[in-house]
Amino acid sequence: MRFLDLRIDWAFKRVFGSRESAGVLRGFLNDTLHGGRDIIVGVEILDPYLPSQIHKMKDSVVDVRARTADGRETLIEMQVLPVAGYGQRVLYNGAKCITSQLGRGAAYDRIRPVTVISVLDFIYWRERPAQWFSRYALREEQGPAWTAGGLDLVFIELPKVDPARMPAEHPLRDWVALLKNAAAWHSIPRIIKNPAVRAAIRLASHDSLTPTEAEKMSSRQLYKMDQINMKRYAREEGREEGREEGREEGREEAMIQVAKTALASGSSAGQIAALTGLPLKQISALRAAPNQAKPRRRKPQPA
Repeated sequence: MRFLDLRIDWAFKRVFGSRESAGVLRGFLNDTLHGGRDIIVGVEILDPYLPSQIHKMKDSVVDVRARTADGRETLIEMQVLPVAGYGQRVLYNGAKCITSQLGRGAAYDRIRPVTVISVLDFIYWRERPAQWFSRYALREEQGPAWTAGGLDLVFIELPKVDPARMPAEHPLRDWVALLKNAAAWHSIPRIIKNPAVRAAIRLASHDSLTPTEAEKMSSRQLYKMDQINMKRYAREEGREEGREEGREEGREEAMIQVAKTALASGSSAGQIAALTGLPLKQISALRAAPNQAKPRRRKPQPA
């Protein structure tokens, strides 16, 4: 089971939302948004969780809300399971972050750009099997970016990428390895060279949790497993219902064929209804159908 499945809330609170994680978060944002260049020089963590979603125990959480030194705000969201309308919800969360920057009567020029980073543990764009990193921004259709800033959306689809096959110099290689494999790591692997990722692994270790946090994390894990098992049960029930419906349709089709043959041989509608269990109305419709079965002509026997 992956890092996202086991530790989606508390490990990411440690990695990106705790007081001691500002350096880790700055490294992640520089590697994700700026190709590893040291553009972001400072990060202020505003809110490690979106409380309304935590209380509702949804399958995704806006884990971190942060502001960089240039005023840009960033949301980091971890998404374990696919849900209907996910793309629209990402837009909603980003737009809500923009509107929440203004108090009553505040000037619009105080609005700062917002970036939403969504790390997905499922495939979102199946029509693009090789593209695991996607970034969207407001811009003129065939020209420059929107001059007033706006909303940037970043998606990382983990199932599409294997960190072992990524170039060693790729700025996200070690982060992808962390996201996909950390649950199985008992120590920091030698292959991990990125200092921010090494610090993140130390922060994400279970030993760094308080007893209360560990208990809450375990409860969260159980809840998520219940959600997964409920969906699996619903799929199994749906398949069984589909098989039963198929059997019923097969029986009805067989009776229809019997009815057609009986009609062709001259049997009455009442006799056919008693034989097949089909309603008289349906039998009458079969009688009027142009493609009903014709009686077979027996070959004359030789004298």
